[in-house]
Amino acid sequence: AVVSTQSGHYGRGFRASTIFVGLRFIRETMKLFGVFLVVFYVGASFSKDVHIIIEDVIHQPPYHKTFTAGGNSESAVLEEVMNNAVSAGNMTYDGTRHEKWGLYITTIDGIKADESKFQYWQILHGMDVKNLKPSQYGASSLVPKDNEFVKFFLKHWK
Repeated sequence: AVVSTQSGHYGRGFRASTIFVGLRFIRETMKLFGVFLVVFYVGASFSKDVHIIIEDVIHQPPYHKTFTAGGNSESAVLEEVMNNAVSAGNMTYDGTRHEKWGLYITTIDGIKADESKFQYWQILHGMDVKNLKPSQYGASSLVPKDNEFVKFFLKHWK
């Protein structure tokens, strides 16, 4: 395109005023879009709910408890979700911490996994409560998704 400063045209019949109107429209649209982003960001909920299931069928009577641990940050690992649940009075837990592997859960709601009987708390998780899979990560590394189910299941490893 040829630019002619004398006639106010930018080649091929476009006038300078047309380009400036177009730029003004883009600028105003960006302002509105920016306001929308701020409103969306402020109004959006950046927290997640995790549905917790605790189950012990080894001891008698069997123990089963479910609750939703809400208000967790999107990046919260399971241990943080558990700490929030403790603060809300929904559960208790204890464990040992390994320098490299993180938290090893030994007790949930007063039910201790007896290592001499080869017991441990297995962590299962998934979006479908009827199809939970064993976690490849521990409580210090697993990042549950929003509305995911996490099950602590007292189990024998032998």
